[in-house]
Amino acid sequence: MNSIAEEAVVEGVAQSLSRSRVYALLAIGLGFPDCESHAGFSDGQSITELQQALEICAPNLGGEFREQIAPRLRLTCSFEDFEALFLSSFETNMPAPSAALYEGVHVHKDDRPALILELKGFYRNFGLRMDAKGNELEDTLTAELEFMQFLAAKQAQAEMEGISANAYQRAQRDFLERHLAVWAPLVRAEINAKVTTQFFVALADLTERFVAADLERVRLELAP
Repeated sequence: MNSIAEEAVVEGVAQSLSRSRVYALLAIGLGFPDCESHAGFSDGQSITELQQALEICAPNLGGEFREQIAPRLRLTCSFEDFEALFLSSFETNMPAPSAALYEGVHVHKDDRPALILELKGFYRNFGLRMDAKGNELEDTLTAELEFMQFLAAKQAQAEMEGISANAYQRAQRDFLERHLAVWAPLVRAEINAKVTTQFFVALADLTERFVAADLERVRLELAP
């Protein structure tokens, strides 16, 4: 392998790993809070990681993230207050109606069981399934973001090993086209309308923008 080809492989791996990290951090920020997630956005470590990853895999979003989104992601509240904000924003419908972090609430409303079966099929094809000990369904935003995290990481692994990553790229395109890219704008709009905590509003905005950009990127990678 010549130096130009080696550089291309290294760049591709770095971009795939960075994409995986962005999806992971979005899932952490929009998932049910724990002490670790609170700490990462309180001390700024998660914000720095997001910035660094975006600069590699989605540089067009880097400037906007740094200027408009990152300042709203620094948590200054206690963990207990952060947990309460999450619950009121997404679960309790108190003191106002909460936003829904489930695909089946935004699309496929009339046939959610079929949606769940389709998502189970996507996950099962790659040896994944939801944690039986948890109470989350397959159509949660965090589950779908974590699935994209997994696929991007598997793409990076294939690229490092010098084998075809086509199956992982096609799976990412299909999953984004059928699921995340369809309802990310809808959940972002509902969060903007119902949630006052700017941390969640900013993350929802970033999620919509990144998912749209990532779908375009994957389509280009698969173009003949």
